[in-house]
Amino acid sequence: MSQQSQHPGPSEERVEQVMGNLLRIGVMASALVVLLGGLLYLMHDGRQPAQFQAQPQELRSLAGIVRQAAVLDPLGLIMLGLLLLIATPVARVIFSVAAFVLQRDYLYVLFTILVLVVLLYSLFSGYLSGSGAL
Repeated sequence: MSQQSQHPGPSEERVEQVMGNLLRIGVMASALVVLLGGLLYLMHDGRQPAQFQAQPQELRSLAGIVRQAAVLDPLGLIMLGLLLLIATPVARVIFSVAAFVLQRDYLYVLFTILVLVVLLYSLFSGYLSGSGAL
């Protein structure tokens, strides 16, 4: 029996190709957004001495970051780029779950959901305990 008939749905090669593209696009988009934010920051505040302080309140929530990035605020763009970078592997794991479901490979679905739960818990545990910024 061929490998294709054992696992219906997309082939392993196709899944790997889409996952590779997902990671590449996510990292490139993140880099471009951070680069744009960095360039705007240097153009606006590049001559000011560095001031190390807490993040502004508007950059402590996802909605605030998106709002600031939409108006091309340099720090908002940098934060959005970093969030895109963090979201890229999460999107990969979510895509993997969907691919394994389509292939009816339920053991891998179970393991991948477990990985997703651990990943999401590690990302949001500070927020859920009340000590997180987002």
